[in-house]
Amino acid sequence: MRFDTLYLDHVGIRVTDLARSEAFYSKLGFVRDPDEFSPKDKACGLIHPTGLRIHLIFNGEAATEGNVLLDAPIKRPGYTHAAFIIDSMDELVAWLDRENIEIKEGPAQLGHGRRNVCFIRDPDLNVLEFNEILNTQKVKSGYAQAVQEAAG
Repeated sequence: MRFDTLYLDHVGIRVTDLARSEAFYSKLGFVRDPDEFSPKDKACGLIHPTGLRIHLIFNGEAATEGNVLLDAPIKRPGYTHAAFIIDSMDELVAWLDRENIEIKEGPAQLGHGRRNVCFIRDPDLNVLEFNEILNTQKVKSGYAQAVQEAAG
């Protein structure tokens, strides 16, 4: 299999309080998808107007050390964050300020100038990264270069 049509369906995010998390993510434009709500499985699918999906897994227990993947002294394997593409970092920063959502890191240029990024946390301290793509040519050439280097 070549995975030529590989796309991301959704990102699962474990949370402690469904109502609080759903309210937070609704600020980002997500709404509940009734077909993806399963109280038995403690899962609530949200969809964004762009088609992007997240699943809130509402069986989490708050950890005293914060986000156990990022804040604990011993770094355990696991997904550490989701990264979203936005049109304007300046507009995002102004919106975060109006919404009283703290930026934890950034904005800063990363990826050798390919993207401007900032990081926030949701109410359960899950990390969300926002990327303003600055150089789309580096996006295209980055894949080709990675394939070429992997081939040796």
